[in-house]
Amino acid sequence: MEIPQELASHLAAEVDQWDVPHIVCRRCGKKFFSLRDAALHIYHIHGVKIAQKYTGEQSS
Repeated sequence: MEIPQELASHLAAEVDQWDVPHIVCRRCGKKFFSLRDAALHIYHIHGVKIAQKYTGEQSS
């Protein structure tokens, strides 16, 4: 699983003990299985504006 460079300071790709890849929020440790879900989290919870382009949401 690849993290876009502009989100790399906020998200990390990891593989758990069962070889399941996931994305981890570097700020709070929450785990996600898709880039979209991780981007939604850091956009809405942590206020990372650049993540919006990975959420599929339209800017208002």
